[in-house]
Parts: sequence; structure tokens; C-alpha cells
Amino acid sequence: MKRLQYRRRGGPEVLEWAEVDGPKPGPNEIVVDVKAASINPTDIKMRTGELGVANMFGEPFPKGMGLDFAGIVREIGQGVSAVAPGDAVTGLSASRYRGFADLVLIKADKVRRIPDSVTFAEASTLPMGAATAAKVASKYLTPRPDQADYHVAVLGAGGGIGLYTVQFAREAGALVTAVAGGLAADALRSFDLDRVLDYRTETLAASGTRFDTIIDLSDRYTYQDVEAALSRNGCFRTMTPTMRHLRTLATERRAKAAFALADISGLDKAIAAISKKRLITNVGATFPMENAIDVLRDFEEGRLKVVGKVVLTRP
Repeated sequence: MKRLQYRRRGGPEVLEWAEVDGPKPGPNEIVVDVKAASINPTDIKMRTGELGVANMFGEPFPKGMGLDFAGIVREIGQGVSAVAPGDAVTGLSASRYRGFADLVLIKADKVRRIPDSVTFAEASTLPMGAATAAKVASKYLTPRPDQADYHVAVLGAGGGIGLYTVQFAREAGALVTAVAGGLAADALRSFDLDRVLDYRTETLAASGTRFDTIIDLSDRYTYQDVEAALSRNGCFRTMTPTMRHLRTLATERRAKAAFALADISGLDKAIAAISKKRLITNVGATFPMENAIDVLRDFEEGRLKVVGKVVLTRP
């Protein structure tokens, strides 16, 4: 089988296609014939070493790429009963057999069947983006039963997680303001949200609304940038706490870090929502898997001007 891999940390220049032995499923494992895999910023940060989590999976170099994938079950191991060969599934791969490849090896309980109405490309955007968004909305953007007119703002709403987060927050009963720029802001206006702001020309403070929760998915903002737009008991949360946030997070009661990792329960919520047509998928562009190195280079260098997830596909 072919897989995209790298033998050392670095940029796109360290990527190579390689012929490797195909995986054999052990107990409770399955092998999936990959049909689509979406690109996440996390994939790139793991390769460059920006995320410490990149070293937690334990596999030696060379390492594969591609967390999100969708495809057809090819082979099952002993003890697997939830899926069968021929089933269309999607999941989040943490093994050395990752999604930018012909085949993925994964525990059977880490995948879910894809509804007939969902394409492989659409399904490949769910495990990281939609599953994380479901957790974000559930933990931070859902009003209590006694809360009326619960106003939330999602900064970075045009990204792979943001496009799903605003939908889950709206579904949970929040009044949602999405903040994005350019093409993303235009796309979000079709999502039936309370308000969409283009960050290039509009600010939260000038909107006239005071928000109960402002969550930043973009790593673009600090508490000081949005303080004036918070309600008296409102809270600013950042999904990407960095050194520039630490002092404020330690001293300001209305500034907190947000933590929401994609997991199988989030994927279940995403698939349930999409099955009921309550969730719009966010495929921005598709490219052949064989062009992955060039596509990743363009993605990392900002040359791909698309709204939504970039997906690599195989026939």
C-alpha cells in the first residue's frame, strides 16, 4: 500500500510517498479502504512538532499523516461485530496507519457508520471538526434552562471547527454571532444565525450586543480585544491558550481557557445531526489524494482560498 509519510519534523519538504506493508487487523481492529481524508491544522502541527501531542502516539519515524478519514471496511479482526466488510465508516485515526494512505488500521469502536445520504468527502470532515464542535457547544455555548436570550460569539467561525460550532450552538438554543472574514463571512450568512460580522470591518463592541460567552477558535484575539463586548457576568474563552494569554487567564475572572477534544461521543452527535438534516457539512474543496504533497504545501502557505475543509479523495 501507499502512504504519505515523513522521516523527520519539518515543512512540506519532508513529505514523501512510500510503499509499505499493508496492515492486518488484530483483535477488535478493522482495516479500512480510504476514500477520503480531510486536512486539519493539527495534522500539520503534529508534523512540524508545534504540538507536544505529536509525540504521544509512540510510533517511530517514519510517521503517517491524516487524522480524519472515511472509507469502506475491508477486513475485520477477531471480536468485531459492530461493523462488517463493505460498511462505509468514518473515524479519527491515531495509529501509524493514518488517513493520507490507501488503508487505515483502527479499533472498531473508534469508527461509526456513515448515513447513506452523506458522501465520503463530507464524512471525512466530521471526526475532528464536527466532533470537537459538538463538545465546544455542549460545554460552553449551551444556555441553562433558566437562561433566556443567551448571546454567544464565535471568533474564527469560518474554520473547520467554527463552521460546525455555530450550527451546534444555534441548535442548543443560543443566539449566535459568528465572526469571520471575507468569503467565510459571506458563507456564514446562509446559516440562519443571529448575526455575522466581518472582522475586517466590524467589531463585537460596536455590534451593540453584550455577550454571555465569547469563544475564540482562531488564536487571533485576547481578552483585552473583546472585554468591552462582554456582559457583566460574561466570559471570554480561548481554545488555544498561549503565553500571551497566561497572565490574563491567571488574574481575570472573565477569561478562561476552553478544552474540548474530539471523541466518539462528539462524532455520534455529529452523525445524528447530519442524519436529521440539522447540520450542513463544510467541504470547501476536494483534490486527488495523489496530489497531497502539493495540496498540503498550498494549504500551509495560504494559497488555497476556500471556505470549509480541504479533502483528499481516492477512487
